[in-house]
Amino acid sequence: MTSAFKQAVHADISRVFINPGEFADEHEINGHRVVAVVDSDVMQERSTRAAAEYAEGVFVSEKRIYVAAEELPWSPVRGEQLVLDGERYTVTDVAFNMGVLEITIQANES
Repeated sequence: MTSAFKQAVHADISRVFINPGEFADEHEINGHRVVAVVDSDVMQERSTRAAAEYAEGVFVSEKRIYVAAEELPWSPVRGEQLVLDGERYTVTDVAFNMGVLEITIQANES
């Protein structure tokens, strides 16, 4: 039996958390049109060693995608290639939080 709280959270995914009238927009993920929130302001601390692994003039572009799990016919996995709105990225992390997939992606840019 599903609790009333879980039912409320499920209903709030599209009405509150991933609301196209607020922060969410339509995006294409691996050919599937979905409503999602794409956060480009992802900050991570990087060690000096990690920063040294990149050539001068190359940086890592990182984004986080929040999408209702039911919107995608699969759940991405770490290391998988993912195409977001025509741009290719590598999945670096995936979390499932009460019906919402939180997908972190990276690409090298110059």
